[in-house]
Parts: sequence; structure tokens; C-alpha cells
Amino acid sequence: MSRNQSRVKPPKGKNQKSVQPESPVQQQMQPLEVASPFNFIVPTEVVDLPSKGQYYPEGHALYNADSIEIKHMTAKEEDILTSTTLLKKGVALDKMLQSIIVDKRIKVEDLLIGDKNALLVASRVFGYGADYSTQVTCPSCDSTYVTDFNLNELKNKELLEIEAVEKTVNNTFIVPLPKSNFVIEFRLLTSRDESAMSSNKASGSMKLLKLITISVNEQTDRFYIERALQSLPILDVSILKKAYAAVMPDINMFQDVECVECGETTEMGVPLSAEFFWPNF
Repeated sequence: MSRNQSRVKPPKGKNQKSVQPESPVQQQMQPLEVASPFNFIVPTEVVDLPSKGQYYPEGHALYNADSIEIKHMTAKEEDILTSTTLLKKGVALDKMLQSIIVDKRIKVEDLLIGDKNALLVASRVFGYGADYSTQVTCPSCDSTYVTDFNLNELKNKELLEIEAVEKTVNNTFIVPLPKSNFVIEFRLLTSRDESAMSSNKASGSMKLLKLITISVNEQTDRFYIERALQSLPILDVSILKKAYAAVMPDINMFQDVECVECGETTEMGVPLSAEFFWPNF
């Protein structure tokens, strides 16, 4: 017997028994690993982000990510959307979105507003379909009627580059204002900022300007910034708001609607009314 054979088959001792290989029948009788009947797979979809991940800080889960994966809504999410407590607090939509986002490193409050809007539209399409019937008012004849919007036709807005607006390495923007000669540095708003705007008692324009403005003439003191913003001529206010709207990534929520009364065709924004997530079937 060779040394190799002695290593493979050691000699039998008194207390050792030879091990016979299992027969095919014995092999078939071994218990099979069966998947748990409680593991259910919810379908997922990939949603393109209007921001293309360009405006998130390095290290963020969406940094340079052009899409995000979300699950289809289930009865769990419908319970969230109909929760009286969550509706009163105004957090039902955020809770629903957080529930369907696959990557749990991503927090809804950190999403840019435009990216959040894209997820809201996509989750509605996957949950209830693309046809959205709701009531609108014609701006030409003031008649009120129900019209249908096709949510599949909503596309991400093309990002504009304005010569006067400079993008910084910190994902902020700098714009000079002609009347006041102020140089304003501003940022894009997140879902957290959107919630802050709804609870802020300031007027509409001042809410937006105070939240987006990082510095005025390189001054970052908040008291200085607020005083400067309050003194802005209306022309400068308009330019700053237009600059923000131009560079903010978002989904284009406008579609052409023909009035059933006067026949006038008007470009209308898709209203996010109660029927958006609570359609009347």
C-alpha cells in the first residue's frame, strides 16, 4: 500500500466502522431546502432622476446616480396613505415614499424636490395607472370640468444653463442682480426644506428666498442675508426666482388641456389633488 493510499483510507480500528457511500435512493431521501412560503417578492421599478445625481454631496447614496429603484405600492402603503394621524401631520406621502424606496440609506427628507416629485408620479403610475381624472378650471372662460391627464407623458425637465448663473463645486449657484448689485449664492431645496416652507409664516417669496440663499456678497450671516433680501427690488426678486427655477431639476408637470366649454387649449399643470393618490374607482 502506498503512502497516498494510507492517507486516503486509514486502517480500521476496533471502534471504527467502514462508511458506505449513500445509494441513489438514500440521496433522494435527503431533506430538500425549500424557500420559505412567507418570502414574497414585491415587483420593483427603476425611476430616472431629474437631477441625474449631480447635486448630491459626495458620499450620498444618490451621488452621481441617474436613477432610483422603488417597489410597487401594496396594501401596506395604502394604509399609510389613508392613516388619519399621518394625514393630519402632513407626512403621509413622505412615509409612503420611504416605504417603497429599496435602498434604505436614502432618506426622503434629503431628496431634492424635483427628484421627490418624480418618485410621487412614478409610484402613482405603478400603483393606480397613468390615467388621472381630476377637476380643473378653464383660465379663459372660468368653467369647471373634469379632464384626464396621462401621467406617462410627463417627462423630466431639461436642465438649462444660463450664462449669468455660475455653478460652484459645492453644487450651489451664483447670480449677480442688476438693480441692487448684490451677488447671491443659492442652493437647491430638499424635501426637508419643503416641509419647512409649509410651516414658515413668512410670505411666499420671502419663504423661498430665505431658504435658498446661502450668501449675499459673500456674507453668510443670517441677519445680514434677511435684511438684504427684504431690500431687494422686485426686478431682482424676479431674476433670482427665475434663475432658481431654470437650474432646479424637476419633472415637467404641464400638459395641454382643451376646455369642453369654450374649446380653448391651455397648458395646465397637473394638479396634485386628493384624487392623485386616492382615485375614485
